Order: sequence, then C-alpha cells, then structure tokens
Amino acid sequence: MAINYINPGFMGLATIAGDTVRFSDASINARQEVNIPDLIMGDWDRDAYNYGPIEVGGSISGPADEDFSTTIWDWGVTREAPCGLLAPNDVDLQYYCGKNRNFTGMVVNSLTFSCSAGDIAQWSVDVMGITAAPWGSTQSTYTDTKKLLTWDQVNVSGVGSIGENEGISNFEFNVANNVEVVYSLGQEDLFPIQIVPGLRTITGSLSFYNIPEYDGADTWGDTGTSDGSQPYDIQFNIGAGVTITASVRFHRVEATSATGPIVSTVAFSGVGHQSF
Repeated sequence: MAINYINPGFMGLATIAGDTVRFSDASINARQEVNIPDLIMGDWDRDAYNYGPIEVGGSISGPADEDFSTTIWDWGVTREAPCGLLAPNDVDLQYYCGKNRNFTGMVVNSLTFSCSAGDIAQWSVDVMGITAAPWGSTQSTYTDTKKLLTWDQVNVSGVGSIGENEGISNFEFNVANNVEVVYSLGQEDLFPIQIVPGLRTITGSLSFYNIPEYDGADTWGDTGTSDGSQPYDIQFNIGAGVTITASVRFHRVEATSATGPIVSTVAFSGVGHQSF
C-alpha cells in the first residue's frame, strides 16, 4: 500500500467569531449516526436502517496570549435582553495545510478560563451549531508572534474574608449556557433548526495556600448574624484584555494536608443577575 503523504496537524488554524487564535485541541464536527434497529424482519440479518439527526458541535481549547481579547468571552456569556438569547457566530477550522470546514450558527454551550501559579492561562469553549459546510480547500498562515499569558498577569480580587490574607494557587471559572438542540417535523434536512439557550450555570473554584479563616461554618444557618449573607462580587483579571466580575456564593472550605504547602479549595456558584 502506497501512502503519498500524511499532513501535519500543526499547520491548522482556527477563526472564532472573526478572531484567529492559536489552540491546543479541537474536536468540532458534524456527527450523525446510522441506526440499524432490532426488528422482526423474517431473516437473521438486519435489513432496515435510518439516519439519525445531525449534531454540529465540539470543543476547542488553548492558551491565552497577552493580546487575548474579550471576543470569545463576550460571545460565550452575552445574553440579549429580554429573552436571554445567545448570539451565533461562525467557527472556521483549517486542517492538513489546505483543508478547511466552516461551521455556522454556532453558540457557546460552555466556556472555561483557568490558571495555575507557575503556568499559563487556559481557555476552553464547548460549542453547538446548526450547519456544517462541505470541506473546502482554504490555505492560510498565521505568523504573528505572541507572548503567552503567564500566571503573574492573572489575579483574583474581591474574595473578602474568604482568603484575604492568603495567596491563590489556581482558579477555574466556568459559564454553562445549557443549550438544547431543537428539531422539527417536516424540516428540509436533518440539521437542527435552532439552538435554544437554557438556564445559565456559573461554577468554579479557588485554591488558597494555608487554610482560610472563614469557611461558612460559623455563619450559615445562623439567623443572628448578617456576616456572609450576601454574594461576593469576585473579579478575575486575565491579562490586560479580559476582566470578569461575577456575583457568587462560596461553598465550604475543603482543606488538604500534604508534605508540601497546605492548599485549601473553595468552590463557588453564581447567584443573582450577572452584569456580564
């Protein structure tokens, strides 16, 4: 068997909502199953089949650089009042130094930012859409030199008494739109006719060195004090380009002990109407 050539994956590009980004992994595809059900057929082999619905989506992730803009963040979290709709955008992926595929009507199902001390900031989006174009033959290059965003340019503020005197070793922040794919009788093809956003879920965690003094145990359920009765407005500053402020309630502190530094993790959940 002769193989003419095998193309390198590192020659690919990703254009998301008009921005070209470097990424580590991408798995956005149009997926469809061929269903071959168990039926009484008068024979011992299956003779009937059908095509399942087409699902367009997947994930893409990578490191943030110092010019990382708010484009991906705004696309993932902005809800249009009064109905809370999400704005669709195009995602174009190029493969194999000359093959590409464009995905249209894409909305963000979930968006994650994270960073650990001593490492670089990371982003990840899970997307769903309504159309995948046929394979094309676009060949582009992206040669702009960028410095990746290191941990010293990332900080978290507004944690109040949770860890005001402690250093933060890492954080993760996730916004999930919990979208739902909708199909209709009599539609023209097997692609979705619409992507419907659901209730938004905001979750994440902060890891502090040492053990923060406040873990909620002294105040939760105590009706005689107002300490900790309101959500915290915590702020994530991711370089010069992205500032995230979220209204959250902290869960209880989970401390661990090891031969190295003590690290305690505090999970949080978003509550109330968010400003982003």
